[in-house]
Amino acid sequence: MFNRIRGQLIAAVAPPAIVLSAIVLSVTLRGGDVAIAADDDPKNLTVFPKDISKRELVDTMKQWTQALGVRCDFCHEQKVPGDFQSIDFASDKVGHKDVARRMYTMMRDLNGGPLPKAAGEDDAAVNCFTCHRGLPSPTTLERVVLRAIREKGAEGGVQKYRELRERYYGSGSFDFSSGSLQSVTETLAAEPATLDAALTMARLNLEMNPKFADGHVVVAQILDLKQDKAGALTAVEEALKLDPNHRHAQRLKQKLTK
Repeated sequence: MFNRIRGQLIAAVAPPAIVLSAIVLSVTLRGGDVAIAADDDPKNLTVFPKDISKRELVDTMKQWTQALGVRCDFCHEQKVPGDFQSIDFASDKVGHKDVARRMYTMMRDLNGGPLPKAAGEDDAAVNCFTCHRGLPSPTTLERVVLRAIREKGAEGGVQKYRELRERYYGSGSFDFSSGSLQSVTETLAAEPATLDAALTMARLNLEMNPKFADGHVVVAQILDLKQDKAGALTAVEEALKLDPNHRHAQRLKQKLTK
């Protein structure tokens, strides 16, 4: 059984591995085409059934590479860069392969009982896309943007956000809803040293989501902390225009107008 997810076929029970287990059979995606290199028999299989068919193995590899947005050499040793024919599929040299094996085992154990039991569904299952969503390493927008801010300051965070939005918007890889930047803002606002960065990210959120009343309230709260009561009041008024019954905005306005 397959589910079509954003133009990709992901097996409903495919393992949530980082990618590719040890094989002498693999798939490389080239402009939507699939090139297959294979010996007569797969070798060095440690987690797949020894009698797995060549077709089943190839299909599984294709699903995994699509789910992670990677190619065969993410887990398999490619002796000549860019040369698919030089890949040694039986080699264990690339560390990602060991991680893939452990992830496969984890998936198999989860889907074999605990997950369906916890979910109350016979067909409950996780797969690669469940966590990776087209990314080699599972992560969140908040984590990536906060890392960029720590390394390059607020403008670095803004730049990283715009880059991610340009590349991934609509793919499901990252959550570009207002809540993600709100979370970034709140994390930064908790420390006086990063209050200015919090304001920058809050304003970016409003640029992307101008009708987000909570976003205006957060801007007001930050400006209040920075002793800019006039600016804070203006932001509160914007929030109340969008949501006249916004309780936090109402209380903040009362505080600012005392």
